[in-house]
Amino acid sequence: MKTVTFSFDHPVAAKVFFSCVSDPALKHEIKFVRSDVHGLLHVPVNDVPKGIWKLLLEWNYDDRDFCMERVIELPG
Repeated sequence: MKTVTFSFDHPVAAKVFFSCVSDPALKHEIKFVRSDVHGLLHVPVNDVPKGIWKLLLEWNYDDRDFCMERVIELPG
């Protein structure tokens, strides 16, 4: 299984969105992903087509909302 991994200082449950940079009409959404107890969040990308994608994570911790955006390239 191919994944993109993020490391947090605490366990999280995040909502993950993918938007294709080269084709904005192409969208792929993963509803919810949970980290392990050490805060490692593994986002599966097996079914995401190759290309350059904007990855958006949204989560809540300690009653505060957070958002993180990264641009990644997925090989074919």
